[in-house]
Amino acid sequence: MFLYVFLLFAGLSYAEIYVLIQVGSQMGALSAIALTILTALVGASLVRSQGLQTAFQARSAMERGETPAQQMIEGLMLIIAGAMLVMPGFITDFFGLLILLPPLRALLAARVLKSQALKMQSMRFQTPGEGNVKDANPPSGKVDNKPGSTIEGEFERKDD
Repeated sequence: MFLYVFLLFAGLSYAEIYVLIQVGSQMGALSAIALTILTALVGASLVRSQGLQTAFQARSAMERGETPAQQMIEGLMLIIAGAMLVMPGFITDFFGLLILLPPLRALLAARVLKSQALKMQSMRFQTPGEGNVKDANPPSGKVDNKPGSTIEGEFERKDD
């Protein structure tokens, strides 16, 4: 795994240097540097505004009693986009700007959530010494399998 990450960063660095040299030779070195600074400034501004919008969406989801999982994933993606836009280079700027597109970011976040939901469904949750939680029956003997139904209550654990 370390080797793959190392190769990714090394390859990306060399590709960024190559693209910067090519762009600099076409439009001039100062123009290429100015363009990378401009994309960093514009990108930081966009990340800030979209981050605030995502935070407000998360807050409204929590006020409705929903889990803001989608907004949390999108917030993480905005942090990654901000880092990519601040890094000097055109390749990372391109991918950072792609992540800033709200429809694409929402689609990617939904795919991440779906893959995590599938992983969670395939896992078996167990508590130490109590066996499988899925097989445990509630004290009333009734099991409510309807989606969206929530049973609220309090409990007190008394050890013998």
